[in-house]
Amino acid sequence: MKKKICLFLVLVLTVCMFAGCAQEGGKDASSSAEQVSAEKKTVELTDQNGRTVTVEYPVERIACMQHHSLDILTQLGAQEQIVCTEDKWMTDLGSYMKDVFPGIEELPTAGTLSDPNVEAIAALDPDLVILAAQCNEDAVAQFEKLGIPAIVVSLRGEGKQAEAQNPNLSDADAAYTEGLQWAVETLGMLSGREDKADELWKFAMESRSYVEEQLSDISEDERVRVFIANENNQTYGDDKYVGCMLLRAGGVNVAAEDISGYKEYSIEQLYNWDPEIIIVQDRYPQVYEEITTDEKYKELSAVKNGKVILAPYWTKPFGNPDSDSVALGELWMAHQFYPDKISADYVEKRAQEFYKNFYGTDFTGSVE
Repeated sequence: MKKKICLFLVLVLTVCMFAGCAQEGGKDASSSAEQVSAEKKTVELTDQNGRTVTVEYPVERIACMQHHSLDILTQLGAQEQIVCTEDKWMTDLGSYMKDVFPGIEELPTAGTLSDPNVEAIAALDPDLVILAAQCNEDAVAQFEKLGIPAIVVSLRGEGKQAEAQNPNLSDADAAYTEGLQWAVETLGMLSGREDKADELWKFAMESRSYVEEQLSDISEDERVRVFIANENNQTYGDDKYVGCMLLRAGGVNVAAEDISGYKEYSIEQLYNWDPEIIIVQDRYPQVYEEITTDEKYKELSAVKNGKVILAPYWTKPFGNPDSDSVALGELWMAHQFYPDKISADYVEKRAQEFYKNFYGTDFTGSVE
């Protein structure tokens, strides 16, 4: 009997020992899981359309349906977290994205800026969806109903606008500066790359400060009169970022005198404005070709003086800002207007630094 009891006790102790080991191992695994879980935080934020959204971060799977956000996330090094993007990313940003985001062409695309494919995006099981300001409200509501966190990024402050493409801003320069900073910092936080986001914003502000210092003696009547020509005879007027970009670079947007937002212009208006410089984004080569060769433009001052300039892709003189619009674009533009104050060598040096630090590749563009 005593032998049986002893045997029983030995068995119990053995089981307890194994159970203890299993528990110990389970605790390690559990504490490891808790550690990962502990690294996750929850934030309640207000997006740029004024919506309150709760997000658990750092997120691992991002459906990026806003092109500037796609670029910023790439600059932060978050490419592997992006599971899909919008259909026209190459048109909206440029073919350079293939160089700085290897594999982007293999990513699924799921609709447009204004009409994302909610079903296709949901099937990818994202932790976060990033939407453009012009996204239709039905799609936003569907993501809310599905319980998928979705934030709207417009790259400007002052909240939701009645027309996303034609905002009415009380202070455009402040709105775009604050809006871009919010986007960089928020995307940095949500992707778990806050330090890189801080570094990116610091770089952009350093470039802006340099331009301010170099152009501090330019008076209002000395500012260069500039026009931005886009496809389909459209241009950026008042309350678009590129107007702020021109002002910071020592120019003035002539179209802002008569046009607000992003609208069509006439040849008669262009002659009335008679800009000293015309800038065309290099994604619109056909516009550059037309203005420099078509007889109807030949009496414009900018054409007669050979001042129609093709803006390279990396300067991004867009209606809404990108981080490199501020970090590099304002600098490049100031060089074009005042080459005696800001040298091509300095612009190229900053571009090399930006590409190496934020795209992880060499800068292969041209300043002139």
